[in-house]
This record gives sequence, structure tokens and C-alpha cells, in this order.
Amino acid sequence: MMRFSRRHLLQAGLYGAASLPLMRVLGSAAQAHAQDATLKNFICIYHPHGVAGEFWAMKSGESETSYDLKYENCSLAPFDDAATYGKSFKDRILIIEGIDHLSNANGHDSAGTILTGSRIDGRKPQNASLDQVLAVEKGLGSSTPVTSISLGVGNDASDSGVTLSYGPGGAPLPKIIDPVQAFDLLFGNLVVSNEPGAMAAAEHKRKVGQSILDFIRGEVGVLKPRLGSVEQQKLDQHLTSLRELEKQLQGGASSGVSCMGAPVKPDASKFPKLKQYNGGEPYFDAITDAQIDVLANAVACGVTRFATLFMNDLSYMGNPLGLPPDNHANVAHTYNASPVGNNGRPGDGDPSTWLPLAKFNRYSYSKVARLMQKLDQLGALDNTLIYVTSDMGNPSLHSTQNVPTLLCGGAGGKFRMGRRIRLGQDCNDGTPWCAPGDMKFQGLSNNHLLVSIAQAFGVPLDTFGTQVEMQHTKGAMTGLG
Repeated sequence: MMRFSRRHLLQAGLYGAASLPLMRVLGSAAQAHAQDATLKNFICIYHPHGVAGEFWAMKSGESETSYDLKYENCSLAPFDDAATYGKSFKDRILIIEGIDHLSNANGHDSAGTILTGSRIDGRKPQNASLDQVLAVEKGLGSSTPVTSISLGVGNDASDSGVTLSYGPGGAPLPKIIDPVQAFDLLFGNLVVSNEPGAMAAAEHKRKVGQSILDFIRGEVGVLKPRLGSVEQQKLDQHLTSLRELEKQLQGGASSGVSCMGAPVKPDASKFPKLKQYNGGEPYFDAITDAQIDVLANAVACGVTRFATLFMNDLSYMGNPLGLPPDNHANVAHTYNASPVGNNGRPGDGDPSTWLPLAKFNRYSYSKVARLMQKLDQLGALDNTLIYVTSDMGNPSLHSTQNVPTLLCGGAGGKFRMGRRIRLGQDCNDGTPWCAPGDMKFQGLSNNHLLVSIAQAFGVPLDTFGTQVEMQHTKGAMTGLG
């Protein structure tokens, strides 16, 4: 009974401490708009169902710097849509064709490789994700109130196919799918008034929160010697959470938080249900917008520098795109590609199947453009890198070849944006449509891109991830700078 009650006490204490409001000072608009050439922020965004290559890939006659995003049905059109987003962001994107996740898993489980560059072992990757290596292991998130945050839409599970962020050893980290909860975590600590009573109340709650954490830490010390190794590892994870909460408690006004006005809490009435398969689907569009708005404000205010967003599809009757109510079965799986979307395989494909997938891709990129618009308005786009991708290229094949890859934002000047890069042909063993003698992987693994991103943040890594042939994990991707 003592073990049972103390475990519940730990849980209750963690939730209680996380909800305590603390003091933060909102800075001026001038501070919020102050930009420099330093790469500060990293956001990774996942969109489901791969890509329709016919409306995504480089067209004949186009070049690295001369290409069109406004042709009919182009899925990348939102990045060059000044009428909708206030300006064109074509000069703030870098489109990369030919990246391969080199995943050994079913295509839908390969989201776990996106930031880990790892094979999937027992439905989880073998190493931590890049966002966690940078934010936690390398300490780049230590100066912000929230070290990193993982957001999602509709699905809060932690299998390798439905999340992006992983701790040491590939331990999946939880996602927040409620924008209100995300706002409370990120901004519940803000006190916008300098009125002495409000500040005194906040300080009192800070002290209460610290007392709770001190008590829980003592309870962990009592429990730990009595538990097995697995349970002790779980308590160690609780201790990590305690340290994160303590950082928020002790951050104070010197933590660098500076907002242009007070961020607005999402309106929960716009999404009365949240979860997939539980009535949440009709609200996914509103949830996605709310998560993006919360995330943009958090990054712009300096509340966090590292974030992931796992988007969802629109599988419900009457969705705003007019797609079939089952996007997975009737859009992704019915995609019948031409050689452009089929890794060079011969055949004309079925053009009627390209448009539904391209329409969904365009919808996904419209959300990225919305994030870029918000960050730009808040003065944070120049020093932010947004990495956008999916778990596969051709979704009907569940192929991890030619995965759609975009780098967006200013990236602190570390990468040359406004370009398209086309890599070499992707030829894996057993692929019957590559030229004779090319039956070996010729493309570029995602690992090299992860190394490049780490180096752009000033972390001198030369290898990242876990692959069968370790040369696929070594070295940065050339041609980005």
C-alpha cells in the first residue's frame, strides 16, 4: 500500500507542480523583433501519406534556382502564395529530392527514423532523436523555460509510427495533442502584470511548487532502493521530469522570455473532442491551426527552442478537401504513380490517383506556410530551421525512398534557401527498375542531413544514427550551404 500510494503521490505531484503559474515578464515588441544571424530554433514537422511526386518533383527544364511552384495542382504552391500568407516564402525553402530513410520497418512505422536516423528495433529506434540530442544532451535548450516540446494532432500514442521525439536508447517521448494543454505548459508561467499583489501570489505559488518537488524527490529516494531495475529506470525518468519542472520554477524573469504582447490561449470550444477514432477527426484542422499558433508564439517568445509537430490526416466524412473519408485506404493506397513518383519504375500510372494525394500534400504544406507566416510576423523566422518530411515517398509501395524533404525558414543563414536539390537515383538491392550495375544504394540517407543540421547548430557531430552499413551515418550532406 505504501508503494501504491507513493506512486500516485508522484503522479499527482508532477501534474500539480506543472500547473503552478510562475513569474515571467513580457518584453517589448522591439525585443521580440530583434533578429540576428544565429540559428536558434529547430522545429520538425511530420505529414502523413508520403507524396504524389508528379505534383511535387522538379519538372523538365527546371534548375536548382529556376523553378515554378504556381502551376496547376502543385502541392508546394502554398510557399509561393503571397495572397494568402502575406508574402511568398519561396526564397525561404530548400526542396531536397532523393533522401532515403533507409528504414527496415513498414513504411508507416518509419516516422521513428526521421529524427533518429535509426533502424527500428522492437517498434522503436535504437538511439535518441536529433531534437533531444541538441536540446538535452548538448544543452542547447537549457536556457529556455521549456527545454523542448512534442506536439501532435489526434494521436497521443508513442509507437515509432506516430511520434518523432525519442530519448536515450530510443525511449519514445509523449506528445501533447490538446492545444490548451500545450499553451498551459508553455505560457501558464507568464504573469503579465507588475501589480505587487499578483507578483506576490506568483512567488508564493513558486515556493509551494518547489516544496512539492523537494518532497517528491525525497519520496523517490525512499522508493528507489526497493524497486527492480526496470522500475528504477522509470523513477529516473520521473527525476528527469522533476529537473525540467524545477528549471521552470527557478527560471525567473532573466530566462530570456520576451513576447510581443500576451499570447492568446486557444479556444477549446473549437475542438470539443481531440482523439482520433473517438470523434476528434472533424476538429483536426482547427487543432492543427491552434498547435501551430501556440508553437509560433512559444518559439518567438523564447519559451522553447526545440519542438516537433506530428500532423494527421482528414479521414472523416465531409472533410474540407472533399477527399474520401478514409484518406489512408482510398487516397494513399490507391496512388498509382508514374515513373516520377515510382522511383523510376516504368509505366504510365493512373493520373486520376495523383490529384487526391497532391491535394492532401498541398493541405499539409499550407499548415507549414501558416507557421512560417506566424514566425515571420513575430520576428522569429530568420533564426529558425523547420524540417518538414513524411515517413515514406510513394505511399502505395510503403517506400522509404525519395521521401519528401523540405528545409524552411531563415536557418540563421546556415543553409542557402530558395533552391531545389535533386540527388542521385535511389537504387536499393532487389529494385528491378534501376540501371544494370546500379543495384546498390546510390541515394543519400537521411542520416547525412541530420549531421548537417547538428553542425548548423554548432554541434560538431560527424555521424548520427544507427544503420547496418555505418558509412550511411557518417558525414554531412554536401551542397546545403
